[in-house]
Amino acid sequence: MLYLTFVFDDAIRVLSEYGYRLTVSPLPATVYLMQMDVINHYRHALDHYLTVPLDAPFLQHSSLGTPYQKWAYFTNQDFGMLSFAVHNLLRYTSRLFHESEHAALEDQGRYSEMKQAGNAYTHPICLIRLRGQAVGVTVDPAQRLSITPVWMKGSTERVGSWSPGRGPTVYFRIVRDADGKEREESIGRDEYENEVLTLRSESIDISDRASLLAVRKRGHEELAELRGLNHRFKHACDDFYRSRPVTEPFENLNASYWI
Repeated sequence: MLYLTFVFDDAIRVLSEYGYRLTVSPLPATVYLMQMDVINHYRHALDHYLTVPLDAPFLQHSSLGTPYQKWAYFTNQDFGMLSFAVHNLLRYTSRLFHESEHAALEDQGRYSEMKQAGNAYTHPICLIRLRGQAVGVTVDPAQRLSITPVWMKGSTERVGSWSPGRGPTVYFRIVRDADGKEREESIGRDEYENEVLTLRSESIDISDRASLLAVRKRGHEELAELRGLNHRFKHACDDFYRSRPVTEPFENLNASYWI
């Protein structure tokens, strides 16, 4: 639904495989707490107001307006808190990645892998921080609900760009011919930015309130996955901290992963 599993997966992987490169020892514990924050806000947003029927007594005669308007107000408030928690998790997981796997790949000269993995966090963080986009669920006045997932790894593999020396930047899309071969097809900057610099949303008609039950079911299915991954990350943290201090000061607060 929100495609948050890769963020939790990455935390497990980078700590397990590249924890030896990590010099900021409080980061894993911080990311663990941020994961729990996302899980708790996600559960609350799914179970608090999302599926409340509009004829519920406490929705009637509200200063916020119609029953729908009051319901939408509190639903958006709940998911707004989730969006805030997701943004924090992306920032801290990004730093965990940069302090561990990114550093190890740089040591090995594997720069293309560094860039691809780093963009999984740089793009959504920039879109959230600088363009006002948000991951999560939003209700609008026209009986519609939008689900905006976090940018997923690999989603920009269809488009790319390169700068030929002093010339203008070239933008392209990867297309597959009838014989299965891939080639680059030239596109404009606007089309490139529309692909890369936008979080895609799914719009759902909620005039039939039963559709909200399906949304909640999808959310709980993802939430169950996140709980399992969070439990695995806890064990990775326990292993990491057997020989390291938990508390240390953070530095480099203006680095790119704090956007």
